[in-house]
Formats: sequence, C-alpha cells, structure tokens
Amino acid sequence: MKHGLILFLSVFLSPFVWAQNTPALTCESDEYSTYILPNLANALVLLDANQEQFKGLMKEYRYQEFHRGNGLEYLAPSSRVNQMRLIRKERKQVQFLLSPTKLSIIQQLEKAIKAYNPVISKDFSGMTWYQIDFPTSNSTPLSMKIGIKMEEDSEDRVGRTWAIWSSTIIFSR
Repeated sequence: MKHGLILFLSVFLSPFVWAQNTPALTCESDEYSTYILPNLANALVLLDANQEQFKGLMKEYRYQEFHRGNGLEYLAPSSRVNQMRLIRKERKQVQFLLSPTKLSIIQQLEKAIKAYNPVISKDFSGMTWYQIDFPTSNSTPLSMKIGIKMEEDSEDRVGRTWAIWSSTIIFSR
C-alpha cells in the first residue's frame, strides 16, 4: 500500500514538478502576435518535454492546435491573415515554421550556434544543417542537429506585392 501510494504520487505530481522546474520560454512579439522564438534554450525545453508536457506548454503560450493530421502541431494566434507561426513536434525533433520571418531572429540563432563550433553541411533541398555538441556536467556531450532553410516569398497587402522571407527551423537529437 505504501509503495503504491508513493508510485501514484510520483506519477501524479511529476508533471507539476516538471512545470515548476521548466524555464520560461523566450518569446517575440510584433503588432500581430506573440510567439515562441526558435532558439537553443527553447529547443532544449521543447525536446525534453513529453507529449503531455509539450501540449501543456503550447496551451500556456496560447498556441492553438492545428488540425492537419499531425497530433503535435500548433499555431500561435495572430490577428494577421497571412502570418504563420507553427511549432510541430515529431519523435526527437521540434520544427518551427515562420512566415514572414524577421531576419534578425535567424541571425541571432546562427550566432548562438556558431559559438559551439558546429559542423556545417547543406542538403539537396537547400537546408543548412549545423551539428553541435553542448557540454554537460558528465563527460558525454549533448549532440543536437539544427536545420535552417530560408525561402524568399511574396505577399499581397494593401494593393501591393511585398517581398518576405519564410523559414523552416528544425532542432533534432
């Protein structure tokens, strides 16, 4: 009985303990929405989250389920029709799809990645991949692969066509 109660409490309370120990995710705001930034710290938190924790984080940051066939796909609320801030979690990876993209966000991410002396490669689709190793408290470093793809696009607003950038950012272990 005593062991059953301990097991029940540890299973029941573990999401609450995880939520209390999870650092706040860094967000960006513009005139249309507030969304989670694709940066290394946020990626580590989202990759470490199990399905329920990930869903809880998306709800906490007011993301809405995106019903397109993937169970863990969420959109940031936006008052702008042509704006997409999507986060998708699949197996051991988290993907951010941003359109339009502020180039400064990608530049900050690349600067942070380059601080870890990454191995850089490019695939046939135009995705640039960065392989980095984070130092850890034990002797085994934490490896992460990050893919960044920028695509030029356009949108029509107020009777004019504007050039914009869309991005796909993938963090995987």
